[in-house]
Amino acid sequence: MRRALLLVLAALFTAAPAPVSAATTKSIVIERFDAQINIAEEGHILVTETLQLRFTGSWNGIIRLIPIEYDYRGRNYSLFLDPISVTDERGNELRHEISREGALRQFKIWVPGAHDAVRTVVLRYRVRNALRYFDDHDELYWNATGDEWEMPIEAASANVMLPPNVTGLRALAFTGGHGSTERSATVDVSGNSVRVLAQRPLGVREGLTVVVGWNKGLVREPGAISKLGDFLRSNWPLFFPIGVFGVMFWLWYSRGRDPALRPIAAQYEPPAGMTPAEVGTLIDNTPDMRDITATLVDLAVRGYLYIDETESEKLLGLWTGRDYAFELRKPMNEWQELKPHERTLLTGIFYDAGNPEVMLVNKASQGTSVLPRVGLSELENKFYKKLPGIRDAIFEQLLQRKYYDHRPDKVQKTYLGAAGLLAFLTFFAGGALSGAFGQSPAITMIAGFLSAGIIAAFGYFMPARTLKGAQALEGVLGFEEFLERVESDRFERMIKTPQMFEKFLPFAMAFGVEKNWVRAFDDIYKQAPEWYRGGRIDSGFRPTHFVNNLSSMSSRAGSALASAPRSTSSGSGFSGGGGFSGGGFGGGGGRGF
Repeated sequence: MRRALLLVLAALFTAAPAPVSAATTKSIVIERFDAQINIAEEGHILVTETLQLRFTGSWNGIIRLIPIEYDYRGRNYSLFLDPISVTDERGNELRHEISREGALRQFKIWVPGAHDAVRTVVLRYRVRNALRYFDDHDELYWNATGDEWEMPIEAASANVMLPPNVTGLRALAFTGGHGSTERSATVDVSGNSVRVLAQRPLGVREGLTVVVGWNKGLVREPGAISKLGDFLRSNWPLFFPIGVFGVMFWLWYSRGRDPALRPIAAQYEPPAGMTPAEVGTLIDNTPDMRDITATLVDLAVRGYLYIDETESEKLLGLWTGRDYAFELRKPMNEWQELKPHERTLLTGIFYDAGNPEVMLVNKASQGTSVLPRVGLSELENKFYKKLPGIRDAIFEQLLQRKYYDHRPDKVQKTYLGAAGLLAFLTFFAGGALSGAFGQSPAITMIAGFLSAGIIAAFGYFMPARTLKGAQALEGVLGFEEFLERVESDRFERMIKTPQMFEKFLPFAMAFGVEKNWVRAFDDIYKQAPEWYRGGRIDSGFRPTHFVNNLSSMSSRAGSALASAPRSTSSGSGFSGGGGFSGGGFGGGGGRGF
């Protein structure tokens, strides 16, 4: 019984296949890889690769992959490779397909009878720009076999042929994986040829690289125009910013231009019904702090508030500092004639800080009138919340007048958002896109950020005024010219009064020409305005000094009103032994299918 059981077990183990047999029944080995490289005087090379392949098992053929895109000093370098033929050793054309696989040119070659047989494949192609040109020599640095093969190479050789009048011919050879400095190859330089023979078999992902140099003047070096053309062809993503520029220019030309302005003539009044903030916004499409502080002065001129200038000693009286405060003159129930942005400004200053309106009502009920008073320092880090509402109100007024079809700030933000999205995608997806198209990541980044910059730049100029808005702008620009050119003869013949100076002063401040405006009134404006108090103007009034003080107040107010709390956050192949296997051009590898 025991003997019978042993016989059964022995039969089972004999019948079971060896566990390694599945791995040994199908394989490809390159018995020989011979590369013939002919260098032409025109500067191109003609490469003939002869592969003797041993197929074990059943195969359709092989895939040969050759790199054609290289990252060279942060820019892309394309190898311009032109296939010539794919044949067997007798010159019979083999069925093949040529395609692109990222940075590689792929040759998919069907090999007839690739079943437990030895077959030969001959691949011929021309490369136009494989040579490198240095100050003292020219050079071919060529990865003859490639170091990305998924199969071993039992014998490898390379033969480089140059024009017969070559001088200074020398050569090196490297073997091993990419980056290896091993030199297990014989190098024979004879006449105008170099013969290289690997001294050992090459394993999977090992290759043979040759470096051949010669004196300059043998081959034709490409000129500057040719190099530029190659650079642009290699770095084709750089054309994207040109295309983006064209698209954005068309959008600006068709949608972002104002109607043509007529010749500007001086205007002696601002456009009817427009405030300093509105005229300032219409000029540059932006309600900036200068427009808002000019509104403060305009409200003071019209009797809605006082501006008080105060001085305090600094550093034991060594110098004095200047500060400002605002005092309300009319309570909220007398603001019916004010525009929304003006009411929002006054409310933000006087009625949203400590709620003095309650105090005002209580005092009034006792028969006492108390005017709220707020210092600039009290508005710091608080008033900034009101700025969006003021700007919204200014834009709404201009839209109601049909000066714009769309809010300028929203138009600009749309294009700025598109630019930001493109920059974001470039930064986070640029590497993947570069790999997919075989491009240098640096070039992709440059192209993406340039395109984003073009979109953002054009977006700044995209807000367009309507025909009615352009006509209003003509009046605004004419009025600005009047305020700026106060020295003209025509202005000298006008009747100038202190009331004219005060009425137009806020507009001059919105335009930034208040110092020009005041010069015309130096001999007329002799007394400080009743709405501006304190400081040195009470002791000796001069219009120029007054306007300087007012400009200082405007600057100080602009900083205080816009201030916000600070946020916190939790940073050559010959030189110096620098050659190695797999360097230079050529290379790649392949696999079976």
